[in-house]
Amino acid sequence: MENLQGITILVMLLGIFSTIFWMVVSWRAMRAHEKLADAVERLTRRQAANPETEFEPPQES
Repeated sequence: MENLQGITILVMLLGIFSTIFWMVVSWRAMRAHEKLADAVERLTRRQAANPETEFEPPQES
């Protein structure tokens, strides 16, 4: 019976670890998406303000 309790605790810890891991992964993905959406919004606003100018990609350093 004690072996079953050990496995139960191990499975619970694995579940908690898995939940926290995927919450962190999701949080990072959400932050990256927000940054990307902000950049696209800035580009769109700049293009809407000056429709005659062409899009110039950022210069790599």
